[in-house]
Amino acid sequence: MKEINLTLDNLNEVFPENFTQEQIAKAKTLFLKRLAEKAHKFYGGKIQVIPKASVPGFNWFNVWYTPGVSKISTTIRDDNDTSFQLSNRGNLVAVVSDSTRVLGDGDCTPPGGLGVMEGKAFLMKYLGG
Repeated sequence: MKEINLTLDNLNEVFPENFTQEQIAKAKTLFLKRLAEKAHKFYGGKIQVIPKASVPGFNWFNVWYTPGVSKISTTIRDDNDTSFQLSNRGNLVAVVSDSTRVLGDGDCTPPGGLGVMEGKAFLMKYLGG
């Protein structure tokens, strides 16, 4: 049996030659679902939030949070357009769902839909920049 490569672009080649296209499709779906479960368990999900600003010393917390951030809040309050320069506003998206219709699986409950919401954010980050 041929080994699956890391990019997964040879999946169709690893199944037995006598498999029909329908059997390959079912086997591929089953494989991808099992791999998804293992990968999600390994990474604890698929996204993280990390700061882009540095903290060279403890007092920088006073710059990035309080009291320094008060200046940012009041500047944006007085001129909303400055929010694009002073915050991440121009580079944010919200992914929201009540998870009642998740990818054809029906009601998965709000926690059950987190994987799909993370996945959408993941795609937006990798494909959108």
